[in-house]
Amino acid sequence: MKAVLETISLLAILSSLTLFSAPSMASDKTDFKVRKILDVGAAPHQITFSHDGSRAFIAAAGSDKITIVDCQSLEVAESITVAGVPLGVIELPSRQGLAVSAFRSDHIIEVSLANGTTGRKLTTGVGSSLFAGPFSDDLYLIPTETANKVWVFDAQAFSMQAEYPTGARPFPPGVTSDGRKAFVPNYDDGTLTVIDLWNKRVLETVAVGTNPSGATVMQDDIDIAVVVRGENKIVFVNSASHMIVDSITEGIGVSPFSFVLSPNGQIAYVNNTADNDVSVIELATRTVTTRIPTGEIPIVMAVHPQTLDLWVGCEGSDELYVISAARAYSEYPPATATSSLEKPTEVAVMGMIHGSHRTSETWGLKEVEAAIRKYKPDVIFAEIPPDRWERAWKDWSERRVIEEPRIKRFPEYTDVLLPLKSELDFAVEPCAAWTKEMSDLRNARIKEFQENPKYAGQNSAYEHDEKIIEAEHAANPISDEDPLVIHSDLYDQRIREELEPYEKYLNDFIGPGGWTNINDAHLQLIEDALLRHQGQRILITFGAGHKYKFLERLAQRSDIELLDLKPFLTD
Repeated sequence: MKAVLETISLLAILSSLTLFSAPSMASDKTDFKVRKILDVGAAPHQITFSHDGSRAFIAAAGSDKITIVDCQSLEVAESITVAGVPLGVIELPSRQGLAVSAFRSDHIIEVSLANGTTGRKLTTGVGSSLFAGPFSDDLYLIPTETANKVWVFDAQAFSMQAEYPTGARPFPPGVTSDGRKAFVPNYDDGTLTVIDLWNKRVLETVAVGTNPSGATVMQDDIDIAVVVRGENKIVFVNSASHMIVDSITEGIGVSPFSFVLSPNGQIAYVNNTADNDVSVIELATRTVTTRIPTGEIPIVMAVHPQTLDLWVGCEGSDELYVISAARAYSEYPPATATSSLEKPTEVAVMGMIHGSHRTSETWGLKEVEAAIRKYKPDVIFAEIPPDRWERAWKDWSERRVIEEPRIKRFPEYTDVLLPLKSELDFAVEPCAAWTKEMSDLRNARIKEFQENPKYAGQNSAYEHDEKIIEAEHAANPISDEDPLVIHSDLYDQRIREELEPYEKYLNDFIGPGGWTNINDAHLQLIEDALLRHQGQRILITFGAGHKYKFLERLAQRSDIELLDLKPFLTD
């Protein structure tokens, strides 16, 4: 290694590694061809692409420069000098400049693409490394190793939105697709710091193993892949429980460093810095299918969003590998429908009353069970968050208990759905977009709406409209526990009227947990699941208040047959 790098915290850990030959594997490597090996400067680190995909920006840490590569010709176009050991680089939303993190500097630096001059600077402390993101409108996270903190960087405004404490020596984090939650690996602590970005708080610190060097949120937001470098493995941490639920060791080489997803969710890559290769993981089975040889110490990777080529910066040999991977994707075709399209997709929506099922004399748990048995679903789309379903089913199927706190609130699931699934073996699709972070944010914003004098006029109008509707409905009462009433147009119309003020005044103010917003998110999960279950008989079980929203959207689809649930509610 170059002497200039031996004093750098992030890089020095590599200097004492012994290099090993990668073991041979049964899978064919011919799907991965090296297109080009480029000299982009010493110790290439973060690789990012321009917004249009035409250029790549590589932080050459050992040469104090940013190298720009033309992605079509795969030739170096130019380089820009940036002192201080640049590790991280992104193109700014203006497309006129770059943001660069220089590890030995204590700033993030704005660099002009037109003339290479330095512009604005933001203080971070010494030891800032790679940018993680973008998420939520040009926001990025950037860890600072020596300061033990992670920053939220607004690339549009070129400002810091927030900072959070971490464990010792934070490395690049993973963020959920909605930007609500971050997972920061702490290299020296062997832990993962979990941050609620929406409510601006650190939630928990979780032990994951020796020297975690990277965290990547999987595309479904259910699990986080954490590279445990000191133990040569990948662990998967559930995003809701923060518990380790799975791991990969076979096929992972010595000293893995990061975990990078392909854009289409079929493949992931792990760079093994002491074996000088990359493990290719088939995500459907979470198995390593092959190993791709690279230059020495492959330290950072990126996948081009259009070509799907894998770009690998090799710190030990001062090389950038561009590896064609397009052929490999034919080996892992996307998931298709689970059943024949010769039958219609039958869908019914069952309105639940949650805790009231325990006491209701007309829509109690035994009536729910009878209706489900009579309907005979192939699949139930349940009001269960996807990141909580696996734990709930595991607890039930193995020990006949439910410990997952969210699902314990719904007796229709704990007392009916799970026992019936064991007996009747229908599939379950968890389709609730609810998260605790969303719920906490909603509660905080409602409180602000009610108590902040700034919103007094709007709150007064909201309460006025609510009282009018409440009085009208009180004068014409209906039974809200009769299943035939619940599954009627009259019930849906009344719920629509009752929620109209809430939707009008608070949906946008609340944000992700607003009434329209959360129902749209539920429906996105439902519609995704419909694609997986074409030609099957589907029962959607959600709180009765959601039913009118679902029926309105589903009625617009020509590829399903909406069934009236009433015949299944009577003897």
